[in-house]
Amino acid sequence: MGEKKSGTNQALQAERRRLLIDATMSAISEFGLARLTLARIAKIAGLSAGTVNFHFSSKEALLLATLTYLAEEFEQSIDGALASAAPDPASQLTALFEASLNPEITEPRKMSVWFAFVAEARGREDYQRICGGQDKKIFDITVRLCDDLIRLGENTGYMNARAMATAVQGLVDEIWQEILYAGDAYDREDARFIYLSFLASVFPWAVAAPVEQRRFVAPLSTRDKSLGILRAGAEHLGKVSALFDLYRQFYDKPADSRLARRFIGENIRKERSVIFLAQDAGGEALGFVQLYPGWCSVESRPVWTLYDLFVDPSVRRRGVADALMECAETMARKSRACRVDLDTGVGNYRAQSLYEKRGWERDTEYYRYSLDLA
Repeated sequence: MGEKKSGTNQALQAERRRLLIDATMSAISEFGLARLTLARIAKIAGLSAGTVNFHFSSKEALLLATLTYLAEEFEQSIDGALASAAPDPASQLTALFEASLNPEITEPRKMSVWFAFVAEARGREDYQRICGGQDKKIFDITVRLCDDLIRLGENTGYMNARAMATAVQGLVDEIWQEILYAGDAYDREDARFIYLSFLASVFPWAVAAPVEQRRFVAPLSTRDKSLGILRAGAEHLGKVSALFDLYRQFYDKPADSRLARRFIGENIRKERSVIFLAQDAGGEALGFVQLYPGWCSVESRPVWTLYDLFVDPSVRRRGVADALMECAETMARKSRACRVDLDTGVGNYRAQSLYEKRGWERDTEYYRYSLDLA
């Protein structure tokens, strides 16, 4: 009985300590460290001043416990992200960033508390030890991963891992400051796009240029204002695979819905391609376009291959293909690509007319060769 009561008391004390730490973060966010008092913390926590003093010997002890809590939470986020990510350095570096952008870690209140402690760290050895130790751990991991990425490339002897890591961490620090000022309005998807774009520009042999993940929607400049275009995700697999099966049949392949679903499903899940789906106002699938990412060595910039474009024959002449092309071109420009390539049949005059109307030019400078490995 005594052991059970003791365990209950310990659990209650731990809960009270967590409550006081949470109240301390709220108080720092509202009043700052300079105007912080135990009375304000107690009021926010809904506890008496005596309860605060029972759990923490002083305001400084409570502040140190709060900073330690934040540091341990951040460390657990980093360790968990790295453990669950693929082992290659590009995936690990991306996971490190995702951990740094974890909404649980970077919610506005905690961000203001972090920056308050960092500002005080210069004159506090205990704050320096915690904040500095956290920064050093992240920087050391980043240096190691940058060094691994450099080793994967060719002719990279001029690159310095510490310099690259400093740039990476500087970008993350800037994003943290923007989150602090913007709060919940901050666009985390845009931050991820910027971060991965930077990695792709520095380590193009290991990091593919990203595509914005927004499900942005048309109508664009189409005649049919009921037409909507969105980037296809897993939830659109059935619609896209059905269209893809029809597309393959157009090229004299036998109907095979299972193959179509498996192929499109893997493309979406593994992000091997980008697919835009056209729908009408009722959600009926009308057509799709599929692009594959690549890289132009000469320009040292991304290049896209528009491999598939298909519109259901029953809804042609409604501007669906034109709208899909516009979405594909917009996405390619946003990814900083130098161009988009496509092939079309010599006798496909309707498609050629569409491409040329949109400003595409037929290549008359280079021959295209293929080696059939079937």
